[in-house]
Amino acid sequence: MIKFKAARSYLTAAILLGLFTLLLIDPESVLASGKKAVNLCLDIIIPSLLPFFVISRLILKTGAIHVISRLFGPVIRPLFNLPGQAAFPLVTGWFSGYPSGAKYTADLYENGLLTKKEAQRLLAFCNNSGPLFIVGAVGTGFFNSPRLGVILLVCHLLASISVGIVYGLISRLKGTDREKTKVAKVELKVNINVHMLTDAILDSMKVLLQISGTIIFFAVLIQTLETAGIFTAVGSMLASGQPDVLTEGSKAFVAGSLEITYGLYLLSTSAGIPLFLKVLLAAFLCGFGGFSVHTQVTGLCPGDLKLKEYFWGKLVHGVFAMGYTGLFLMNRTIPVMTNHSAPYEEAFVKVIMAVYIVFLIVCIIGLIGKRWNRKRA
Repeated sequence: MIKFKAARSYLTAAILLGLFTLLLIDPESVLASGKKAVNLCLDIIIPSLLPFFVISRLILKTGAIHVISRLFGPVIRPLFNLPGQAAFPLVTGWFSGYPSGAKYTADLYENGLLTKKEAQRLLAFCNNSGPLFIVGAVGTGFFNSPRLGVILLVCHLLASISVGIVYGLISRLKGTDREKTKVAKVELKVNINVHMLTDAILDSMKVLLQISGTIIFFAVLIQTLETAGIFTAVGSMLASGQPDVLTEGSKAFVAGSLEITYGLYLLSTSAGIPLFLKVLLAAFLCGFGGFSVHTQVTGLCPGDLKLKEYFWGKLVHGVFAMGYTGLFLMNRTIPVMTNHSAPYEEAFVKVIMAVYIVFLIVCIIGLIGKRWNRKRA
């Protein structure tokens, strides 16, 4: 046992020293990939996620989550065997994308609004790729086809719902009794004081800094491994000297399993992979998320939450998404044009974000209006 631990320590040290050496071999590529990741965080991640992280924090602090619980309880409980407040991380996870669902689930758990088992089950299907990424980056940016992006998005959401239903059925078959949560009857406070808003902004920026750091690290790591030819070597080994389709497919799959965006870019630019297989692999990677996203989730969730269910849930999500996409496109022409290498810069992305913002505003107004009418009644 001692020898095994010593060998593992030496192996870990050798891998880290090897990565450090690779960083020194081609510093220009490393710097360029780091700059791209920083620009991605500044241009997309922070502006798109910060407002929703702040609003979610205020929803918890003002007690509006209890209104959401009462509204969505009749739907969420039968489908997923979860309380109504689970609707908040689920819906925002669908619209905001990674890792919003995990962040909101962790917030509910830490506030005693979800039990440990409920939070672990919810994590398995509420943390998803958002419309901005699937339709904007993957469909419009990588495959130059907004229509394909919409198809992937619909199949992605269907897969998320399917995983939630499966986990709900399993929990019922196990006969798991719901533990008592510390849910109190908190009235909706319309007034939001300055301290509450400041705390929400500071907490959100802390989380975004953590997320951005993970994105930058994995971007540099992926570029380092690519420069060293690791992905090509692993792809060749997995393909066992077979035709280019297996080699390129394995390379893109391994890269995407580490960092989803780079893997999808490799898929879209690969000339040796058939288009139908490209789309299926893209659907799987969007559902699985990659270990970069898994690392973000680990950092966001409390240490006592076990993430084994999350990992298996994302694997099943990827399989479901791939299956739904294959069924939908069977005997149909795949609406894909030539590759475009500049994701996030299309006008369609702005349309998606505008629809998303309008949707959230309508939801918030509806919740407050419903509460106001009840008070008057």
